[in-house]
Amino acid sequence: MNKLFLFLLCFGLLLTQANACSAEKSPKSDVIVTVNGKKITNKDVAERLQEHRNTDDVTLDALKQDIVDRLIMDTLLDEFIDKHGLLVTQGEIDREIEKIRFDIEGRQMKAVQPLEQILALIGFGVTEFKTSIKHSIALEKYFGNKLNDKALEKYFEQNKNMFNGETVRVSHVLIDTRGLMTDALRLQALEHIRNIKKEIDRGAGFEEAAKKYSDCPSAQKGGDLGFILRKGTLAKALLDTAFSMRIGEISEPVQTEYGYHLIKVTDKREGANIRFADVKKEVRLEALDEETVKLLTQLRKDAQITFNQ
Repeated sequence: MNKLFLFLLCFGLLLTQANACSAEKSPKSDVIVTVNGKKITNKDVAERLQEHRNTDDVTLDALKQDIVDRLIMDTLLDEFIDKHGLLVTQGEIDREIEKIRFDIEGRQMKAVQPLEQILALIGFGVTEFKTSIKHSIALEKYFGNKLNDKALEKYFEQNKNMFNGETVRVSHVLIDTRGLMTDALRLQALEHIRNIKKEIDRGAGFEEAAKKYSDCPSAQKGGDLGFILRKGTLAKALLDTAFSMRIGEISEPVQTEYGYHLIKVTDKREGANIRFADVKKEVRLEALDEETVKLLTQLRKDAQITFNQ
């Protein structure tokens, strides 16, 4: 299992969610944020920024908030791991890093970019990477008993289209809200897409509506995104909706980190007839991913987090 990519996926989800914790403000000091009583300081951030010292100033500024978010998550996970007595040895960390290095750099002459270059490209320092590896090993231990064969087979039966290659062809209309800074503007965007849905319900063509209104480059093709897999790179809410729909059906507005979507399924291709035993490893990775996301979301929701000015 490549724990780095599992963990980055989970981390990405947290960064796109609304902050569900305390946002109390205190007088400005060296302390940036307090997480369940533990302080994260400017020094902590500066130490991680040192690993990006060859990065330009604009990128460094963008990295600062990401690093603060990662430090918050690290603090919550360290606390969780200590609470549950999840021991991770240095040997376990080193072995996992070597596995990932081998996966990334390849065999002998087939080597691609070194691990360190890959980490730099995604804004991760080596120290952060090692911490992520430690946390992901600990979480795999924590979920080990929970994800037994019985639980995994149940997960497989409930999510077969994630493993059997089933695809759907999807078109959408997107009203992009990423640049909207106020609730009032976001509410206007929601009302706008509701009005578009009303136009379509009254007989307007979906393709024409996409060409006229959609903020996605797919607008040029009438909103067509082509055939997509259940485990694709599109937003989870969009995937969940698309794979629950019938051919020809048009959804109500669906919210993702990109904005509001109207989704239409235009075709389906059935998946292969597979057995649990054939995809057991993949099932376990997906189930572990899902459980990890749930845990991280809950930890952040329950945390007492106070940001300083």
